[in-house]
Amino acid sequence: MAVLSGAPPVQAQDPQISPVLPGDIGSGATNATLAEASTFAWQEFIALNWPAAQLNGTVQRGQADMGAKFGQAGATPLVWESYRQKVEIFPGANNAIPPHGADRPGTPQDPYNYSDPPLYLYSGGTIPNGGVVDACPGQDPVAQPAWVNLDETSQIGLDQMYAGIVDVPAATQPNSAPQLIRFLAKANQTEYDYIVGNKLWFTTGDAYTNRITTWQAALGNGQPPDPNSVITLPAGTVEVKAAWRPLANGEDPSHFHMTTVRYYEPGSNGNPCYRQDQWALAGLHIIQKTPSAPYFVFATFEQADNVLNADGVATEDPNGKVVIPTAGPNTPALVYTDDPNTPTVTTNPANTFCDTPGKRLYYQELPPGTPPDGTPVGGNICVDARYEAIPPVVQAANSTFHGLISAYNAENNLNSPWLYYKLVSVQAVPLNLADISTDPDSTRQIGNFYQANIVVETDYTLQQFLGRIAADQAPTRYPSQGTSQNFQNVRVAAGSQFTTYQMGGCMGCHGNAQVGGTDFSFIVGGNSFNTTPDTPEANPEKQALYLSLFGNPLPADFKK
Repeated sequence: MAVLSGAPPVQAQDPQISPVLPGDIGSGATNATLAEASTFAWQEFIALNWPAAQLNGTVQRGQADMGAKFGQAGATPLVWESYRQKVEIFPGANNAIPPHGADRPGTPQDPYNYSDPPLYLYSGGTIPNGGVVDACPGQDPVAQPAWVNLDETSQIGLDQMYAGIVDVPAATQPNSAPQLIRFLAKANQTEYDYIVGNKLWFTTGDAYTNRITTWQAALGNGQPPDPNSVITLPAGTVEVKAAWRPLANGEDPSHFHMTTVRYYEPGSNGNPCYRQDQWALAGLHIIQKTPSAPYFVFATFEQADNVLNADGVATEDPNGKVVIPTAGPNTPALVYTDDPNTPTVTTNPANTFCDTPGKRLYYQELPPGTPPDGTPVGGNICVDARYEAIPPVVQAANSTFHGLISAYNAENNLNSPWLYYKLVSVQAVPLNLADISTDPDSTRQIGNFYQANIVVETDYTLQQFLGRIAADQAPTRYPSQGTSQNFQNVRVAAGSQFTTYQMGGCMGCHGNAQVGGTDFSFIVGGNSFNTTPDTPEANPEKQALYLSLFGNPLPADFKK
């Protein structure tokens, strides 16, 4: 069930299994306890993982089927899976042409035809058929593409993430990188209608650039602008980011949400081609703009067994409590410095890598920008633990909702996989590093500040994000070399001035999008990110584009 524009948001209530998406935290984001924020996050998770509604055989994108059961098996996509992919809002094929469906009259409930079936249009300049990617050899063409379109293969251009538990098949298998974790980003109808209604899908057009210019001027004078003069996404905007991988031999499929995904491989003609297969959901980010959180509430969930040791044994219990302590978060141990007077440096003192990950997660840093002495490139870095443990109050919320799901499954004769997913953290308020609280029920703890998903934000830069990314791809709190003042990456309007924060984690990362003028949304960053879907091969141009969002200049020869 979508929250209708103009309708009062549904407040998060006591823990329950409901298809209704809560529109705000009951006591408001600023005053919420961590328990209240965790309940809100879980209610979002349940509502968004409800089967989507259909009308006359057509999926009603973003709307829940009120007659369905949470966790029931079927071919219908989940509510969030039915959201529009970023390339369906900001087409890569020809960004002067509106998103598919927006060029014809709609209905009062769906004025720009958000519920049109999925269509992924990439760069028409290099990909034939108007930007429609062809099937790979051996892949039967499909009449309608999969709802889950995995067109990202890196963590915002910093690193690529792998699941050691996944078996590496013979080279003849269709997936050229079976351990590689792949990603997508989607947005709900509230965001889509705002973008299309204001003609903002064309990021080099006047409607878009004028709003960015107005925002930059407001940053310069420190005074909040008229919300209608800049990109201001409405309350009720929801974005999701998800991580997926193939299931390993021996893994229990009943412990995973499984569905058909589309992923991309290098084609014989130099263009990408697609394949489709059944994969498993490993992680899910949910961000929602609410009346009390104009900076969005950020919640992140994972499959329960993501963090494994080399033998494949989970180091956390299903609620997130550490049951197998480790010596540190990574093998090899890494050392980072953050000095305003010298380039930020990431070092690997032992000059070794994790050559035998076993069944652990591991990542490989992509070659850095300049200077070339940053994040350690050239081998595997294994994940042994999180940098910040899941807080006990969040663990308790996981236990509560797992109990509700277990009882619901028994009552409805279901064997749904959602018992095997857990909340990792939720960010309900921005804060400064100096203001971290030790109160166990505060939303301002260190785990909230550095909120990160182990399969979506895995390397040190993202697990310990401080506000900015340096040119060598390490995290930094400083806007530029030689500047000792902390970078303020989150702004909240307070009368005629901004209250500013140097925020970490997911909210701090998205704060760089706010600084850029796109209201905490990287999706609204536009068409340049959607020119071509990612394959396992790293894309240096897209990597440079990502780094530019964090204040690093694009190369002189960069072609948007």
